Amino acid sequence: MAKTADKFRKFDVKLPKYVDRSRMDEIADEIVEYVRDRTESGKNNRGQKFPKYSKAYTDSLEFKIAGKSKTKVNLTLTGDMLISMDWLKKESTKDKITIGFQKSDDENIGKSEGNTRGTYGTATGSPAKARPFLGFIGAERQNLIKILKKYRKTSPSNVARALAAAATQELRGDG
Repeated sequence: MAKTADKFRKFDVKLPKYVDRSRMDEIADEIVEYVRDRTESGKNNRGQKFPKYSKAYTDSLEFKIAGKSKTKVNLTLTGDMLISMDWLKKESTKDKITIGFQKSDDENIGKSEGNTRGTYGTATGSPAKARPFLGFIGAERQNLIKILKKYRKTSPSNVARALAAAATQELRGDG
């Protein structure tokens, strides 16, 4: 797969030095769940609402069979695309977590590209129809930072301070 197409397949989260690397699986799981939940709530990778579905799409047999809402745009016609998005452990390193689709998952990579570019089966994309969902851009970066801050390394000095405070409370009878 061409390098340029990777932006439709995956995104990287660079880990700040303060993040506890021993908890990468928990961090990755939380990021994946956040992106799924955000997408299912109808918001893109900037935290903005997705554009409405086209009339042709809402009139399609596939849309009707799926029982979808015409007003709730959440990229889950079947749910397969979001479910197949996961932590790409083999593409991650100690300094970054990679989230996305396996290289062999052509179907969901195609869905991701169609949503991101707004192509939906056409050769050219339409920014007005685009629904990018992978990653964190603009104000959404603050939500990523909140996730990462939950996984700070516990420094020995912080542990010592917490133990001392607990012992002091216990001696005073506060604990």
